[in-house]
Amino acid sequence: MEQLLRLLAEHQDDLFRYVFSLLPNSEDVKDILQETYVALTRKFGEYDPAKPFLPWAYGFAYMQVLKHRDARRRASRAFSTEVLELLSCRREVHEVTLNSRLSALDHCLEKLPEPDRLLIAHRYLSRTTIEQLTEIAGSSRRTLFRNLERIRRLLHDCISRRVEEASA
Repeated sequence: MEQLLRLLAEHQDDLFRYVFSLLPNSEDVKDILQETYVALTRKFGEYDPAKPFLPWAYGFAYMQVLKHRDARRRASRAFSTEVLELLSCRREVHEVTLNSRLSALDHCLEKLPEPDRLLIAHRYLSRTTIEQLTEIAGSSRRTLFRNLERIRRLLHDCISRRVEEASA
């Protein structure tokens, strides 16, 4: 059990990103992760420590996503099984690239001026609404959107450079 807890702690962000790539609602993702953890706990005795944990755990998460989708089949935005399979496969194929881009994002965020970092944190980490952000920043919606676009462009360029340098 202790080994499972360590593995889950080590890979919880990876599992969250994986499930979030398959489902658009973060509340649903949290529910799916809880069910995934329960399933992993039940089946951990069957885990082969000689094999990587994350692909094994992704299989359980994928099954929970399918169960969730089936339970909500009547929802108009439900993905078909084929789309989910495609997203899942694509996510696994690009795992290394995604992780290197996330690492680069951390580095690039640190390089931003403090006001830009705070604006990004409010917008994407605390999910502050645009109306609240205009009050916090003391600017118009138009100026706020321009600033967010400018910061996104800076981050994109920085991330791309950093990933390219790392792969060279």
